[in-house]
Amino acid sequence: MAPDKRKRSRVHAGFDAVLSCGGIEKFPVRVKNLSLKGMLCDQDSRIGEMKECVVTFELSEAIVFRIESRVIRNDDKGLALDFESMDEKAFFHLRNLVRYNSEDPDTIDQELTVPAFSPKKNG
Repeated sequence: MAPDKRKRSRVHAGFDAVLSCGGIEKFPVRVKNLSLKGMLCDQDSRIGEMKECVVTFELSEAIVFRIESRVIRNDDKGLALDFESMDEKAFFHLRNLVRYNSEDPDTIDQELTVPAFSPKKNG
């Protein structure tokens, strides 16, 4: 098995979210694991790969946030999403979710000092 190249820790999760693809279709999903960079859900054959979507987390009536994402895999291992964009509020809540479910919350904050993306080269 190839070494894990992830720059963000994944934490086990067991809560629901809603995936909206194309702004019309909405799919309830069960989150298996979560990181600051993406998440893995139960597989859903109705959702295609390489599709832009928005994940909505409703933690309570007062705490609802959205993250722009892209489906990168949907197979027997699950539905994998890569987070592409979020506002400050969403990042705050996502970070808290990941920290809360982590065995070592301080590691999550330490990871923020290392870029998750390689800078794009111009030219």
